[in-house]
Amino acid sequence: MHIKDLAERAGVTVRAVRYYESRGLVTPRRESNGYRAYDDADVGVVREVRALLSLGMTAEETRPFVECLRAGNDRADVCPASLSAYRRRIADVDARIAELTALRGQLTALLLEAEGYRTTKETA
Repeated sequence: MHIKDLAERAGVTVRAVRYYESRGLVTPRRESNGYRAYDDADVGVVREVRALLSLGMTAEETRPFVECLRAGNDRADVCPASLSAYRRRIADVDARIAELTALRGQLTALLLEAEGYRTTKETA
């Protein structure tokens, strides 16, 4: 299939497929006329990459999942490297939650201080 067909079947844009190709996640054959030619396995890879990117992973972080699929596995996340990538992403999310929780605490303290100051000024 050609790039447009792959994009349609995988639910992405042609531009996305080209980006995945530039990152080495998809490697098409070239026809004699120079057109890219993809197979059904590429549809699964592109869908997987798209799903992982939607979870905040980078293109590079999707590589273990792609390699797992290319190794013939039915799922991209059954290989040890894929599981490690999940663990790293979860750790990143946990760190971000901690940062946001601390920020929320600081903002709440400032709000309470400002409200208390205003109330004190009004009653004086």
